[in-house]
Amino acid sequence: MLVVTATLALVFLPLARYQHSARLLAIVTLSASLLLAVRLHSLRAFFAITSMAAQLLFVRFIQPAPSVRSLTIALIACNFALVLVVDDVFFDWEAVSWWAGFLAVQWTTFTIVSRWAPELLSQLAARQWVLPVGSVGLVQATIVLSALLLFCKFLYSPDAVGAGMVWALAPLLIGVKNEAGADAYLALSGLAVGLSIVERSHWIAYHDELTGLPGRRAFNEALAALSQQYSIAMVDVDHFKRFNDTFGHETGDEVLRKVSRHLAKIGGGGMAYRYGGEEFAVVFRHCDMEESTYYAEALRLSVEKDSFVVRGPSRSVRERPERRSAGRRGKHPSSVKTGVTVSIGIAEPTTQSTEPREVVEAADKALYRAKHLGRNRVEYFLTHPGRKALAEAAARKVSAPISQ
Repeated sequence: MLVVTATLALVFLPLARYQHSARLLAIVTLSASLLLAVRLHSLRAFFAITSMAAQLLFVRFIQPAPSVRSLTIALIACNFALVLVVDDVFFDWEAVSWWAGFLAVQWTTFTIVSRWAPELLSQLAARQWVLPVGSVGLVQATIVLSALLLFCKFLYSPDAVGAGMVWALAPLLIGVKNEAGADAYLALSGLAVGLSIVERSHWIAYHDELTGLPGRRAFNEALAALSQQYSIAMVDVDHFKRFNDTFGHETGDEVLRKVSRHLAKIGGGGMAYRYGGEEFAVVFRHCDMEESTYYAEALRLSVEKDSFVVRGPSRSVRERPERRSAGRRGKHPSSVKTGVTVSIGIAEPTTQSTEPREVVEAADKALYRAKHLGRNRVEYFLTHPGRKALAEAAARKVSAPISQ
């Protein structure tokens, strides 16, 4: 929203007076964003920023006609769409070298054509299509189409950098017809990508990559903000080591993702966190033991009823010898339908445990008691028998249909 607001504000400013300042701002913004992309290992953002930086250098030293300059913006949009194929999981310097070579060939060709056949680029820039919504130029159509491709990719695989690239195209689209303020709009595009890198880094720091749930750091901050009435549930996947040993770590990861999807939908205003390993935590703000037990029991039942089909050992890419021999004996089918259950321990502040950390330890004790008593159950850390009776009564209510 900051970038969109600034973009709209530039429409009403006399940018012709500040062309030098706008160019300096664009250089600073793109340089800072480029450093962030390298430091925070975002290959996709690096490619997008270097594409804009190449355009800035081209305009600065070649000084093309306005029509040719508008085509360079369309070229940035095309490069943005091309970046969709880049895997942003890690920063690959070999891919950087290939991208640098691609940009060198791309802009060298553009420079040669702009020098020897400028009328060709002018004709391309002037190309118009008549659509039901009105006349649309090649440059605008290219930017809008690239933005749609980026947006579809974002919907399929949400990513902060992908969203930042969509927002980065908005200033470029508005600045196409504004020769005097082109550098200012380019600076805003660089800012959009730079902010998206920071947002992505923040998400990684506070969320668990495997499950998508907030991670341990977010949980610690949530504990520090707790006050008055609350309760905490510790959730552990039953027999998780057996899943890993029998079906492999990939299946174990899928089990964690499956449980996390149920945790993300927990009612009662509960917020779920990945605590570590196969253990999760749920913070119920403003919920006492009776209320949180109701929703914890609902969570336990929903996980239990959701059957889980896993790939059998005979279909594994790298089978262990003992699995192959077992498969020949017919003990393991190609796929196995099994169940996943969780054990839950719940605690609330008491006169003995008033600090959130103490409540977490109490919930952990209740969790281990649930596992000791047979797993797939909810246990409570209570010092008063009456509170336990209320919690057990709340758990029994879950047998009836729940509308969360």
